[in-house]
Amino acid sequence: MSFIIVAIDGPSGVGKSTIARKLAAELSCVYVDTGAMFRCLALTWGRKGCPESDLSLQELGEKTRIYFEDENVFCDEIDVTDEIRSEKISSLASRISLFPSIREVMKKKQRALVNEECEAGNYKGAVLEGRDIGTVVFPSADHKFYLDASPEIRAKRRYLQLRKKDVDAAFQEILSAILERDHQDKNRSLAPLKAAEDAIIIDTGNMNIDEVMSHLLENVDHTKKKV
Repeated sequence: MSFIIVAIDGPSGVGKSTIARKLAAELSCVYVDTGAMFRCLALTWGRKGCPESDLSLQELGEKTRIYFEDENVFCDEIDVTDEIRSEKISSLASRISLFPSIREVMKKKQRALVNEECEAGNYKGAVLEGRDIGTVVFPSADHKFYLDASPEIRAKRRYLQLRKKDVDAAFQEILSAILERDHQDKNRSLAPLKAAEDAIIIDTGNMNIDEVMSHLLENVDHTKKKV
């Protein structure tokens, strides 16, 4: 049985994690949240004072152990699922992702994780979500999708998520953070955020999860029939 790879890219707050996780379950694939991997590095980087020397960054990337269990994210054996979702860590993740040495190490980690699962034969494939999966990490992925939505819609979703957790949040601050991160991600010189030329672009702004899922599955099945 061939091992399929599905790449889902897009900006923050567009619903990539929820959709990718559901799609992976539907397709019996391993789910890989590459954004969470960068956030784990950002968390550790921040605790170390954000050193920027090549040696420090290289050691950070190589020594930090990141893995997933069910819906939880572990960094150096500690469950950091909730901690890495703060706005502070989001900002640090955007900063640390600008370093070429970090992106190279993370690309290798992501590919190695998928290769391990492929060789183990526990899954039919892998669904990876991030910002450069279809363009850099797995440019030859079997299926590529780019999810998008306006900054205002994404900010509102994040605001409601935080309020649901009884976390104080200001909509304008969240919107400003999203706009700043979009600018950084889209304008960085290395692996900027953009849709792969052969990616299917889906605007999730006026779609619910089931509608987005249906669209993705329809395209995956359609592509399969053409092979």
